[in-house]
Amino acid sequence: MMNSDRSLRSQTNIGRASPSFSATKHENLANRPSSPVVNNRLSAIRESDNQKSDWSAKSFSEDDTKYHRIVFQRCTDFMKEDVITNRDKFIQALHYVGCDLPKTTIDRLWLSNDEEISFKTFQRILNDEKPIDERTLEEAFETLYNKDRKQDWSAIDYDRFRSDMLQKGDTFTEEEFNKLRYLLGTESGKVDVKKLTKAITQNKNTCREKIIIEKKEQRRDEIERASSPRPNSPKMGSNNLHIIIPPSKIKPSISAKARTAQIKGAFFCEYYDSPNDALYFSIAYSFEIKRPTPVWAIVEPTLSRYHKDSLFKNLDIRILLYEKSPHSEKRRLIDISSLRWGSKTCLESEELPKGSYELVPITLGGVLRPRTREVNERGKIKTLRKTKKGKDFSMTDDYRQALEYVFDVFDLDDNKQLDRNEYNLWTLRITGDEISDQDWLSVRESVNLDVDENVSKEKFLKLNDYEIQEPETTEQELWIGLNSVGFNYAMELDMMCPFQLTVHVNESDIRLKPTSFIELNEIRGSLIQFLKDKSDRIQLKNPSVHCFHYQDDYGSILFVQNKHSSNIRISVETTKSTNAASSLPIGGRKPPVIHIRQGTSQIIWFTHRLDTNLTMELDAIVQLQ
Repeated sequence: MMNSDRSLRSQTNIGRASPSFSATKHENLANRPSSPVVNNRLSAIRESDNQKSDWSAKSFSEDDTKYHRIVFQRCTDFMKEDVITNRDKFIQALHYVGCDLPKTTIDRLWLSNDEEISFKTFQRILNDEKPIDERTLEEAFETLYNKDRKQDWSAIDYDRFRSDMLQKGDTFTEEEFNKLRYLLGTESGKVDVKKLTKAITQNKNTCREKIIIEKKEQRRDEIERASSPRPNSPKMGSNNLHIIIPPSKIKPSISAKARTAQIKGAFFCEYYDSPNDALYFSIAYSFEIKRPTPVWAIVEPTLSRYHKDSLFKNLDIRILLYEKSPHSEKRRLIDISSLRWGSKTCLESEELPKGSYELVPITLGGVLRPRTREVNERGKIKTLRKTKKGKDFSMTDDYRQALEYVFDVFDLDDNKQLDRNEYNLWTLRITGDEISDQDWLSVRESVNLDVDENVSKEKFLKLNDYEIQEPETTEQELWIGLNSVGFNYAMELDMMCPFQLTVHVNESDIRLKPTSFIELNEIRGSLIQFLKDKSDRIQLKNPSVHCFHYQDDYGSILFVQNKHSSNIRISVETTKSTNAASSLPIGGRKPPVIHIRQGTSQIIWFTHRLDTNLTMELDAIVQLQ
């Protein structure tokens, strides 16, 4: 994987909350949630990994110690709350408090503490590191750009700065670099150092404030839950919800004259900070019809030997159909799939007029879920690189076979080649960046592609082999790429599931074109608006809080519109479930609580019938707290 250090989960972005994921940006889409801003690399000014300062532990204020404790607890193992047992979480905790250490120092600290960091050890590490302030940052940039300084240290060359940031692994897009240049630039086309260091420091402070506020809200909710009446109390605005969906054997009636188009795709799950904040990605497909015609769209998950969980065959899938505006990027949701049999999901549209459309298959978190630490570490970590004779390196068989499978996943039209659009989607998954014209030219030149030739599986493996051959490449850097496409360290796919999309229309020439990655939160607003008129209203105590329940052959969707003047909390306690999967925990000791800000709408759950040959039954109590 080329440039795998520029990962979706890169923790080295300067002043950046999270990278961009979409290949195209649609209008009026909600912003994705992001992690607190991580701090910047300062290894250029560290002369030794063991360098100590005279900064005493007594200099920690009470507020500092409380913040360190909050950050530490945020990164501990949920099974062992007194220690950090994950190396990446250890690095993340350091970043939260503005501490950026060289890799060699991280390795030494991690191994010398037997791969477990207690809070006492965490405090000692912070005590040994000089706190980062604006002056320290200025010294770091002065060290990096000393040769460029000459008579003017107030600014550094923009092109050099941009090149260095890309080389060091930051995932800024060209648009973001231009924005950075505009916000922090000078008239001479350079980056103003004082503005840059001030912005970084402000981001660090914003990160701290955000984490403290989140912790306060969490504590308040715990207190309120502890003192709240039980869900069955008549004092509360609650409602019992009984869902029953009988077995279904209905199949779509597809015209014998219909033409068929097929294309592949995949669902991806990931989280940036906490498994509770999972993101779900899919691929959108555009198509055009030249005359009115009925449309049938069918999606079926396609499993491999890497999928160990048999539930994936019953993946919760919906298909959304959007009508695209002819003169803008705006689109309107006009239909949603409601029919399911076996492992297949079907959308039937009786007749669509001439126009441009977009199909968006989505999965909703009932089966494809964030992995737990136990799943990620239950088996021996697979090795991806081995040493040949001498100092040369080569791929292990496990790594080669995994890459071959990944190639097949992104070969959406199944023609044994990756065109630029397919290669771009692959690059977006592992780096967060679109492939530029120069990048694509570099790829073609690297493997000697002809003018009209695309990337074959052999050339794809060759491109990845270049990274294997670099002595500086680490196993962790290779794993970043595999993790970003859904593999855990046991070489199992637990956060990605491919699918086959089949479209039938009464038209001779239909072509499905993959357009972009779509994240579930991006279409939440249009989905809620579409389902509102098709749902049953659930009466809660507060008339300003509108709760709706939508049910079909597939499962149910529960969503809330908060028109109250303040934020609210909704709890959902499942009391009985049969043949059901849900995006919310089922059978937990504490009912999950969902926060809904004033003036916003939110989907509370998706429930999903696992086996279509069996009845799904679910009882729950929906409560306004």
